Amino acid sequence: MKDFKIIDNKEARQFEAHVAGQMAKVIYERNGSRIFLTGAEVPPVLEKQGILPMMLRKVMEEISAQNIRMVPSSKKVAEFVRSNPQWKTLLAHGLHI
Repeated sequence: MKDFKIIDNKEARQFEAHVAGQMAKVIYERNGSRIFLTGAEVPPVLEKQGILPMMLRKVMEEISAQNIRMVPSSKKVAEFVRSNPQWKTLLAHGLHI
C-alpha cells in the first residue's frame, strides 16, 4: 500500500483520504477545543486493504498537531483508540473508553 495523505476538509467537516480513485473519510464536529469524531466511512475495497487504521492514525496525528481534544463518538473510532492506547492522551478530559 502506497503512503497517502489526509485532507482536513473543514467545509464538509471531514478528514478525507483519496486512495486508488476511492475516498475514505472520518466525519467530525468541532466545538471549541474539542473534536467529536462521529463516523468513519471506507469503501469495502479500501477496507480490505487496511486503510481505516492507517487513516485513523493520520487523523490522530493531525488532532495532536492541532493541540485539541477528541471525543470518539463513532464505534469504529472508539475501537481504534481502545486498540491503540497511545492515542488515549488525546481524549477529552474526564473521558474514558
